[in-house]
Amino acid sequence: MLDLLRDGLGVPPDRMILGHLDRCPDLVMHRQAAESGAFLAFDGPSRANHATDWRMPDTVGALADAGFADRLLLGADTTTAAACSVNGGPGMPHLLRRVRPRLAAMLGEELTDRILTENPRRAFAVRWR
Repeated sequence: MLDLLRDGLGVPPDRMILGHLDRCPDLVMHRQAAESGAFLAFDGPSRANHATDWRMPDTVGALADAGFADRLLLGADTTTAAACSVNGGPGMPHLLRRVRPRLAAMLGEELTDRILTENPRRAFAVRWR
């Protein structure tokens, strides 16, 4: 997909966001994607049947240690009614209440805050032409 967007359509890698990466806990693939310059979104904490909460902090930590902290995005992928906190699901609060403290313990407060604030600001910035 990266090759098609970059080479075939001329999309700059820093304008690409690859999502749902927690579903495929393959650090080699994640590193290759990060090396391209794309953003990597780990957006499935607490989704049933996925290696999310327990593997994601280690994966994010390994990528940060490898120099890709500025390419990392976190989310909660709460697109279904059952996933929303108002319906009893984990919702977005889970990301900040449960996942963030574990990441901060591993990566430190400053880096965790950058991943949660600065990276999305850059990833979703509009570039008017």
